[in-house]
Amino acid sequence: MQEFISIFKYILQSNVINFILMLIVLVWCVKKLNLDKSFDESISAVENGIKKSDSEKNNAKKNLDKAKDLIDKLPEDIAQLKKSAQDKGQIFKSEIEDNAQKSILSFEKNINRTLEVEEKKISNVLTDKTITASIELSQIQIQRLLKEKPELHNKFIMDSLDELDKVNL
Repeated sequence: MQEFISIFKYILQSNVINFILMLIVLVWCVKKLNLDKSFDESISAVENGIKKSDSEKNNAKKNLDKAKDLIDKLPEDIAQLKKSAQDKGQIFKSEIEDNAQKSILSFEKNINRTLEVEEKKISNVLTDKTITASIELSQIQIQRLLKEKPELHNKFIMDSLDELDKVNL
């Protein structure tokens, strides 16, 4: 019996027995606390997270590919926009030149008309001054002539009366 007690003591002190007892307690706790269901839920949550991250990774790759395509097309788009801007610039330039030419022609016509009007005004003023000066000069000449030859006075009166008779009122 001594031997039996020593074996029993040895078994109790042995790590194998402690390990077996710990496994039994662990199995009992797992069953009692329903931990296997909790483990399954955790595993499925992790699997769902992995699937979700894989799908997000695929979406990110697609977006990256799209962005790369856009970047690759960017020089072509820039060149096309540049050409379009140059074409529009040429059109605007020609329109501006045409409008400027039309404006210049219009200004020249207006200047010519204004010059013609001013020339006519000046001509009329000069004509009026010339006529006035001529009348004054004629008047002075006639008065001088009448002073020198008083007999012409009667002749001028008679000529004026004859001219008045010719005019029918």
